[in-house]
Amino acid sequence: MATVNLISVNKYYDDQIILNNINLNIEKGEFVALVGPSGSGKSTLLRLVAGLDTVSNGHIMINNQCVNKMSPSRRDMAMVFQNYALYPHMTVFANMAYGLKMRGMKKALIRQRVEEVSELLQLKDYLHRKPMALSGGQRQRVAMGRAIVRSPSVFYLMSHYPILM
Repeated sequence: MATVNLISVNKYYDDQIILNNINLNIEKGEFVALVGPSGSGKSTLLRLVAGLDTVSNGHIMINNQCVNKMSPSRRDMAMVFQNYALYPHMTVFANMAYGLKMRGMKKALIRQRVEEVSELLQLKDYLHRKPMALSGGQRQRVAMGRAIVRSPSVFYLMSHYPILM
């Protein structure tokens, strides 16, 4: 787990202010929900912290290190997108294992991590299936599992997740 601090963060697109002077401190293990109407900047804020977009002004700190110029892959974060972003041609196992494989993890350890997380999320019986053969809730859990297997320091869920409530 990590601490995340936003210090006077601003985001502009052309002349439009999207985020203005955002200050936020999230401690290790803390659970934070960003709530607001569509277009209020919630997704933009998460994209900035994840490194998928650049900060116009201010600092994003993770474990007291400024990450403004750090690539997304070096930030040790995982994000579950609203549309799940699953690879339709891959099995559930391959979708969950993908990030670990890209990081060069050994096959035996990948299998162990995917099996542990699939058991936790009640997906073990579906590892051989492709996403289109699953219900919406199962696809949502696959997307979450893909993030969880990495054991990230910071974990983001985009949009609403009623299955967790």
